[in-house]
Amino acid sequence: MNKLRLLLVILMLVIGLLLLFITPIQNAMVTRLSEQLSAKEYTTETIEQHQTTEADFEFEAVQSLSIAEVLQAQMKVNDMPVIGSIAIPHIDMQLPILKGVGNAVLAVGAGTMKPNQQLGKGNYALAGHYFEDKNILFSPLYQANIGDIIYVTDMAEIYEYKLSEKKIIAATDVFIIDDISNKTLLTLITCAENGTKRLAIQADFIQHYPFDKAPNILKGHF
Repeated sequence: MNKLRLLLVILMLVIGLLLLFITPIQNAMVTRLSEQLSAKEYTTETIEQHQTTEADFEFEAVQSLSIAEVLQAQMKVNDMPVIGSIAIPHIDMQLPILKGVGNAVLAVGAGTMKPNQQLGKGNYALAGHYFEDKNILFSPLYQANIGDIIYVTDMAEIYEYKLSEKKIIAATDVFIIDDISNKTLLTLITCAENGTKRLAIQADFIQHYPFDKAPNILKGHF
């Protein structure tokens, strides 16, 4: 009986320690995976191939990120459909862009919300997870300000956008990612108010540069 009690105490201690450290472990894994999937490691030809892969675009089905999904992403890291990168220098945010909004994709970066969207055209929409740690995935967006410059690249071109609107919306306001006639936009979406609402950021297209001819300071953001 004493041995059984001792085993139960040890088991409870182990579980307690796991619960205590699982969040920082998960955060560290997500950060490392995001850094590992730099668009610079891919050729433009590979990125074009990734654009044609099948992907999940059911954003309404996205759940809070779990350690299991992070581990799953780790196992799939070499097959991730990286199609670009996003950088917001003012908030020190730089992430890979991947096709779709599948669980593994959103465990490592920003996911595209519509199947056929194109940079520099229509309303290019990206989704990302929010963490209490303000430096992970789309969490830094809460620190973004109107007028901030946002750069997005597919490694062929660098597209520059200027943040024009930041607001909390209802989770059902999916129209925010629709194209708007005569407007070229970038829309970024993440969770707000414990997942019951969304933070939506929109930015207006300014200009684009061929990646190989862009100023080094712009290339350095990626």
